[in-house]
Amino acid sequence: MRDSYTYRKTVRRHHYLAFRRRVLIALSVLVVAGILAVGLFLDLHREAQKPDTSKIQTAQVSDNMSTFRSVYFQFRDTGKWVLKANESNANKYIYYKYKGLNVEHRLIVYVNQVPIDLYLASARVLPVRIVNNNSLDITSVSEHCVRYYASNELHKIKTVSINQAQMRCDPDTPQYSVVLSQIDGNYQLNMTRSDGSPVQLVVTYRDLRLKPGPDTLINIAKNFQAL
Repeated sequence: MRDSYTYRKTVRRHHYLAFRRRVLIALSVLVVAGILAVGLFLDLHREAQKPDTSKIQTAQVSDNMSTFRSVYFQFRDTGKWVLKANESNANKYIYYKYKGLNVEHRLIVYVNQVPIDLYLASARVLPVRIVNNNSLDITSVSEHCVRYYASNELHKIKTVSINQAQMRCDPDTPQYSVVLSQIDGNYQLNMTRSDGSPVQLVVTYRDLRLKPGPDTLINIAKNFQAL
């Protein structure tokens, strides 16, 4: 009788352990699934919060010029311009123009933000006039701004006026760097978007070729427009 009782007790313990194991496995699966679901939700939420700098449209036109658009502005030029989304943000749009694998030009447009001198100070200025509050009438790129320093003057970054357009001059830079600046004003270009809202743009450019020149920037500036 005692042996029979002992045998039944062992069988019941075996079923209990098997049931407990199944419950633990099911709970583990649910916990893992819950963690994955929470992680996916957080990733999607973070992605939705990122500034949408990557939505750029390119439209080919018959004269071999392409139109490059952001939410705030557009410009036209030949060749291959690429928006670097990982270097850009909601207030700064950085574009590179390539020839093959080599970067030849860099364009940065600051939106409602004035950069520090490290990024703003340039060697040259392109004086412009704002037309219809949303486009530019251009002149020509100036000579190096070091010419506007006295011979015995300390070479520090300072504001100079060239052809009635103010710029922050880096007198010692060897780079072909240019900032757009409004005639009778400065580099803060106050324009109007298509919905009537104001926008302030600061446009800087650098030609990285061995033999730099103004042609690419002239193309960009004369076809630049606030959206």
